[in-house]
Amino acid sequence: MAESRRQSRADRRRSSGTPPMGEERRRGLPPEVRVWSQLVGGELQVFVLDAVGADNCAIAKRSIQEHLQNHPAASTVVFDLQKVPYIDTPGIAMLFELKKQLSQLGKTVCLQNPSRAVLRMLNITLLNRVFPVRYVGHEEERIPSSQPSSLRTSPENKS
Repeated sequence: MAESRRQSRADRRRSSGTPPMGEERRRGLPPEVRVWSQLVGGELQVFVLDAVGADNCAIAKRSIQEHLQNHPAASTVVFDLQKVPYIDTPGIAMLFELKKQLSQLGKTVCLQNPSRAVLRMLNITLLNRVFPVRYVGHEEERIPSSQPSSLRTSPENKS
């Protein structure tokens, strides 16, 4: 009686014709990254609106640097990453390089409202200790409540 050998996962993947998991993730990345900025006081807020990965981080860096060059007087640069659904190690490395360059110019760098994916990568790479993170938004957006807004009491009105 011939003994049948179990296939490994790698063998099954090769024989089934499905791409490896890393390729599945990267396939959905947009070829370019949408970025816009606004100057508020002396602070430049840079909003990144797409996923940043190995395939498009060079494009993202160029786009962000264009916004930085348009506002050289800003003393603080804030990267709002609320809309970033996915970021990988090259994307985090790109943010770190930008922070290094801006720090050499005497500018302060901060991350604002990072998505869960960004926070996860910051924690994994321990860069959550390097980047100051702040959360900004309206109170009503951050704290869900079952009470209608007309019945909510503000902290100043509590007796």
